[in-house]
Amino acid sequence: MMKNKQANKEAMIATLDAMIDNSDKGPSGFWVDDYEGCGNPAFFPEFQEGLKRGRLVQKEHYLCPWNTAVMYGNGHGNMQTGCYYSCSIEKAKYLSGKELKDVLVRFKRNLQNGRYDNLSELSPLLTNDEAKRIENRIHMEQELERQKEEIAYKEQQKKAASLIAKYPDEKDLICANYGKRILVNTYKGVLDFDPDGFKSVVGADKFSYNEYLDVQFRSLGRYRSYFADCYFNIPMGFMGQIERITATSLCFKRIFVRGMCPDGEVFDGKEDHVWMDKTGLEQFCVGDCLSFEAEVYRYVKTGNGKMIDFGLRNPSPLSVKKIESYDLPSDKELMRQEINLVICETCFLSEQCNRTYCIMEPKQERKRQNDMLDMVNGSVD
Repeated sequence: MMKNKQANKEAMIATLDAMIDNSDKGPSGFWVDDYEGCGNPAFFPEFQEGLKRGRLVQKEHYLCPWNTAVMYGNGHGNMQTGCYYSCSIEKAKYLSGKELKDVLVRFKRNLQNGRYDNLSELSPLLTNDEAKRIENRIHMEQELERQKEEIAYKEQQKKAASLIAKYPDEKDLICANYGKRILVNTYKGVLDFDPDGFKSVVGADKFSYNEYLDVQFRSLGRYRSYFADCYFNIPMGFMGQIERITATSLCFKRIFVRGMCPDGEVFDGKEDHVWMDKTGLEQFCVGDCLSFEAEVYRYVKTGNGKMIDFGLRNPSPLSVKKIESYDLPSDKELMRQEINLVICETCFLSEQCNRTYCIMEPKQERKRQNDMLDMVNGSVD
C-alpha cells in the first residue's frame, strides 16, 4: 500500500510541474470524459480525446489540490466522497495566474514533505488572504451580473411597454423572457417568446414581435389544448370519425388524441369538430373512423379577433387506417382515465407505487373510480 502511495505521488509530480508552468492558463484537474470533468485541455492536449470521443482520460494522482478539504482544510469537505462531490476547482478559477502558481508550488512542497500522508488531518492549502480574495471576486462577479440583469430588465421593459400596458399583471413574466428563445408554461397554457417563433405560424408572416406575443396572450386558454400539448411535446397518434366532407376538406366529429411528454408520461384527450385538408384522405367517406398520424401546426384564426390555434395537417399515408367505431374511446372512458390520474396522484399508497401496476385492492380501486365518476356526472350531491 505504501509503495502504491509513493508511486502515485511520484507520477503526480510531473503533472504538477506542468500545472505550475501553465498556471496562466487556469487550473486543471486530472480527468475528462464525455461528461467533461476537470482536466484543462489548454495545456494537457490529451484531454481533448476524452472530450471529443467520450473516453475517460485520466492522469495518475495521489491527491487533487482542488479538493475542498485540501483547499480549505478539515471540516470544509469530505475526502471519503471523492473529488466529484468535494470539488472547489470552480473557486480556484478566481485566482490569478501568479496566485495559482503560488498555491500549486505550496501544494507540491506539502506533498513532498509528507504533509498529506495522513488525510484525516488536513490544514488549509489556501492562505486566509487567498480565500478572502476568491470570495470577494465571486461577490464582485455576482454584483456585476445583478447590475447587467437590472439593465437588461429595464431595456426589456422599454421594448415591451405596449404589451405591459395591455397585460400589467404579466409585467415580470414579460420582462424576464422578452426576446429570449424560450417557452414559458403558465396556468393557462404555453407562451413562446422566441423572436422568430411567428415564422412557424400559418398566417402570421406579417406579425411584429409584440403583436405575436399579444395574440398569444389573448389566445391563452382559448385554443385546442390537447393539440397544443402534442405540438409542444410528442404526438403519438390520432383517431376520429368523419362527420362532413367538402371539395377540399373534411371534418372529424371528434379527434381522440394521444401524446407523450419528454419524461415519458402519456396523455390522452379529445378535440371536437376538427377540419383538415383532405389530401391523402380522399378515399374515405362520411361515417368512416380513422386512425392516423399527422403534423400538429399553429395557425392564426380570425373571426372574433386574431387568435393562435392548433390544427392537424399532412397525415402520414402509411399511418392512415380505417378502424371500427368501437375502437374509439367514449367520453366515459376518457373521463375514467382522467379520474385514474387523480386517484394515482392522491393515493395513500403513492410512495410505494411504481406507477405501472396498481397495488390498491381492486374492489377499492373500482369503488373510488365509480364514486368520482358519479360526482363528475352530477349524480351525487
